[in-house]
Amino acid sequence: MRGCRLMVRAVLITLALGGVSGGCAASQPATDIPIIVMADDGDPSSLAATNAASQMIGTKIKEQFQRYNYYVVDEHAVAAAFGFDFSHRMDSSAVLRAALQAKNSHRAEFDVRSVVIYRVFARARDLGFARQLSLEVAGEVHDADSGLYLGDFGPISRSFPASADCGDNACYTSVLRDHGADIAAIVADEARKKLALLTKPAPGALAAVAGADSASAGSAGPQLASAAVTGDAPAVAEPASPRRLVVAYNLRFENLSMHDVLRIKGVMESEFPDFVRAGRISGSEPVLQYGYVSRAPQDKLFEWVNILVGDMGMKSTKILADGNTITVKNLAGDMPAPSGQVARFK
Repeated sequence: MRGCRLMVRAVLITLALGGVSGGCAASQPATDIPIIVMADDGDPSSLAATNAASQMIGTKIKEQFQRYNYYVVDEHAVAAAFGFDFSHRMDSSAVLRAALQAKNSHRAEFDVRSVVIYRVFARARDLGFARQLSLEVAGEVHDADSGLYLGDFGPISRSFPASADCGDNACYTSVLRDHGADIAAIVADEARKKLALLTKPAPGALAAVAGADSASAGSAGPQLASAAVTGDAPAVAEPASPRRLVVAYNLRFENLSMHDVLRIKGVMESEFPDFVRAGRISGSEPVLQYGYVSRAPQDKLFEWVNILVGDMGMKSTKILADGNTITVKNLAGDMPAPSGQVARFK
């Protein structure tokens, strides 16, 4: 846990130094959270994702996220890798399914955490002496890990003049391309700030790190450095997570006793950093499971479960991770070990 604590401390200090000059939490560089930006054009009155103006707006939204250190996965790279066809109109549910299909491919470059969906609506009005074009952009943000709806952004709408002879789609697209970049930047900035509110350090997180630093300088430091996850409460609580996004995990246990499962559940609730809440145990021996909600990423939770099971002396276990499901299997039999008594019959 010492390594985890040091990593969290370094991240929080970096965020604190990076946000001093801005004076606003939302203006801080965010994180390297992987996201994918895609268009919802399921409404027939919206601009198709293949329209040049819509594609330009999507590019500007991606660019805005990249400027603040988000890792943007390109939907065209996804389509090329898996043979997806994004030329047809797709609503939000289809977009989410496509993003989750890429995420569940177990390819690290497509393991997105958030899905940013935008919609573009365009209108043309004949004023007699000229044309008036209107453009509206809005969207929403989803958490791909937990399946949570994180919020919406926009709508932002603007109107632009066009010449009286601008009456075909080519002319409309040209005008929208010229003026749509500004709207896209405004909308993307709103979406970025909304996502940043859910990923920046929680209030008091920096103070918790400072408290942990001062405590570690005393007698508690060596204890924390060498403490293992064994069920004994740590002397000093771990600092808060720098991220607020939560993930719902499913913990599954095969051929473990109820006593061992309760011990594991108790330690995960009392000692694991970033714990939010745990669900009720369901099933019966030999298969038990429960839900576990945490702010910790999957790789860290998997690491901590391995440490915990090892510290409990369960040497004949195998731990598997499949997405957000972590399974602990006992490979040994449940017969009592030989007592050492000499057999009566030889």
